[in-house]
Amino acid sequence: MKKQTFIQGTIILVVVGMIVKVLGLVNRMVIARLLTSEGIGIYMMVMPTFVLLISLAQLGFPIAISKLVSENNIKQRISNQTIVLKALRISLINSLLLITILLLSAKFLSFNLLNDKRTYYPILSLVFFVPLVSFSSIIKGYLHGYKIMGVPSYSQLIEQIVRITTSISLVIILLPYSIELAVCGAILSMSIGEAISLIYMIYRIKNKRSWNRIIKKRVENKTYEKNIIKDILTISLPATGSRLIGSLSHFFEPIIFSFAMISIGISSHYVTRIYGQITGYTISLLLVPSFLCVAVSIPLIPIISEAHTKKNSEKISHYFNLSIFLSYLSGGIFTIILTLYPNELMKLFFNTTDGVVFLSYMAPLFLFHYFQLPITSTLHAIDKAKSAMMNTLIGAAIKLFLIYILVSTPYINVHGLTTAIIINSIFVTVADFIVLSKTIKMKYNFKTIFTSIYLLIFTYLVGSLLKISQFISNAFINMFILIILYTGIVFLFNIGDIRKIKNQLINH
Repeated sequence: MKKQTFIQGTIILVVVGMIVKVLGLVNRMVIARLLTSEGIGIYMMVMPTFVLLISLAQLGFPIAISKLVSENNIKQRISNQTIVLKALRISLINSLLLITILLLSAKFLSFNLLNDKRTYYPILSLVFFVPLVSFSSIIKGYLHGYKIMGVPSYSQLIEQIVRITTSISLVIILLPYSIELAVCGAILSMSIGEAISLIYMIYRIKNKRSWNRIIKKRVENKTYEKNIIKDILTISLPATGSRLIGSLSHFFEPIIFSFAMISIGISSHYVTRIYGQITGYTISLLLVPSFLCVAVSIPLIPIISEAHTKKNSEKISHYFNLSIFLSYLSGGIFTIILTLYPNELMKLFFNTTDGVVFLSYMAPLFLFHYFQLPITSTLHAIDKAKSAMMNTLIGAAIKLFLIYILVSTPYINVHGLTTAIIINSIFVTVADFIVLSKTIKMKYNFKTIFTSIYLLIFTYLVGSLLKISQFISNAFINMFILIILYTGIVFLFNIGDIRKIKNQLINH
């Protein structure tokens, strides 16, 4: 297993992430067509619980293990393998606790909070996913700490392929029986995919004899047990706090939305359907470029952690600026295309125009969201996880408050949900950036900032002209022209020193 540089690791994650994202969209397209709006509504009502369980099961392990391993590679205080063993112990106890809570609360959650009894069995289907995602997150964090991005990325690709195959098969098999059983099939496919992914990573580690070293260190490092567990929890709990707050916010989102809509006389079946449209179609489309933000943020944590340990603020500034620029590149062009051609993209991906009305005002403002992950990852790497957690908490409180107030206002209703989501995203991104600016004296390249903004404006104006003039009637050809123009200008004017980035990739 080979270590990668930041650029190499990012490229691997981008390429694999792009493939996974495309496969995921294909899966959503097929599942959406099979389940229809009713089934997607049930599926999306369960998803907040799913996201919450992921946060609780992972317990911040990817960040904590990656950070501890990367720092320990410099300080050499303890064995990295010991860190993994102690994390696995915490994971086992945590998983058993979560499974028990889920089994006891599933009925109350579906019947009383989500107000839809059809979500009961889909919620129970999440039980198998808990231990799998927990163990998997530890292995991924261990590999990321060593700057090994390939194995976790390939495992993600394998997981997605298995998930697509099993989800389509199970939905087709179970759909004749009932819509909720078909949704259960789609959810169970995630557990199957995660299991195969975990087996692959363990095989790759064992194949390089690293796994045997992990086991042998058990007795040798027993004296470090208390300190290691404390170190893991010191990093993981604040990191979990941020994700947990976001997940709880997402968990309560459909509950509050449902109560607010019902309070103004809207039926529960319509609420389920419209919530499925917003979260299953609109938000899913807006999150398409997020794979690059994730790809940039994963290798960012160990690199900035090492730089922070060495008190190298110049290196921190360099990689932070690079991560923001790369996130901007992908998010910028997608924002333009989505703003200009929402109907065409929605029809292409989901064979429907449901949810298009929300894209018209969400797409331009959602650009803030693409910056959020690199900024938050940097805060975690420089030991500012608590500040990030507080910003997430305040943002979540604002979002949930606005959902109830705006949605229960008759002339706003469903648009209150999308408005609250956008306001939350902008607030958290700006608040995290303020904390970062106060902590680290960042150096910014204002030439890159202004040329990037001009690039976005110019490309949008050209796109608007193409659309209005109808010089080329095919929307997808226009999209392709805009992408070529956008990319060409970046390289022609060397925006963000893109040629140097390209040379670094080639030379390595």
